[in-house]
Amino acid sequence: MPTLADSHDALAESVTALRRLADYTLPVELDRRILDLSQRKEDLTAEERAELLAWVQFSQQRSLEKFGATVALERLAVAFPDLANPT
Repeated sequence: MPTLADSHDALAESVTALRRLADYTLPVELDRRILDLSQRKEDLTAEERAELLAWVQFSQQRSLEKFGATVALERLAVAFPDLANPT
């Protein structure tokens, strides 16, 4: 049976993982690539258009994940202030 310390450690690790997800940003090179494809969307090859659509889908999914992680962190901060705001 898990101890209180085990539960605390599991929650702390979960908070850390959620923070990483909530704070995630695309690498600069990928962000530039998406911007480039977006700005040229009228003149893209079929391959580039498929790439742009894949990046848009990825970005939308990642945005939903970031939002979910942020909401979960806010809920954890209310329930476990010492974990969400370590001193």
